[in-house]
Amino acid sequence: MTGRDRTASVAGLLAVAAFVAGQYVAPALVWPEEQVGGVQRTFYASFEGRLLAQAVLFGLAAGLFLVLLGGLRAAVVVAAGAVAAGLVLLQAATLVALVALRGSELDVQAQGSAWAARALFELQGAVGDLALFPFAVFLAAAALLGGGRLPRWLALAGVAAAVVVGALAVGSVAGLDAGAAQQVVFLLVSAWVAALAWSVGWPWPSAAGRPAPAPGRPG
Repeated sequence: MTGRDRTASVAGLLAVAAFVAGQYVAPALVWPEEQVGGVQRTFYASFEGRLLAQAVLFGLAAGLFLVLLGGLRAAVVVAAGAVAAGLVLLQAATLVALVALRGSELDVQAQGSAWAARALFELQGAVGDLALFPFAVFLAAAALLGGGRLPRWLALAGVAAAVVVGALAVGSVAGLDAGAAQQVVFLLVSAWVAALAWSVGWPWPSAAGRPAPAPGRPG
């Protein structure tokens, strides 16, 4: 393993930690019509610091994830992962815009006229749903084209995770709510990505003895 592999591995582990922390550092966004008092600023005035921390953690996670991709040499893995990371960055930027708007003229308008905030809510939700599609491709490609980095059982788990994430993506676009099951899937998939990141710098014992991929094959 090279120093670059170890750097990519550590970056991947930190990316998972930052993204998981970002999911729980702030409460879920509240739709304008559900905010207490019927005024746009209520939710953002109460949780401004936590929401900005969430945006920073998402941005940090996406950046570190791109470093991990540098240690994954299969082109389709890198491409799908980069698209997913880009959408996470867009989601973080939208969150920052939502927090900033609570201090504008929208904070004194009735919910029905706060159309800009409503549009940003819709954008953030759509971006989050769309990010699941390239992420599912990333999971499948990383599991199948890992170049012998992963034990067979872990590679199969990655393929299964890709199928589940893909199903969640379709369900989210269709307006279905997976509820608590979605959180369980999120934590399990995060653990799998952490295992993948570990394998970049410290190969698993059951995979370390495999022959290196033949020249010209994804590795």
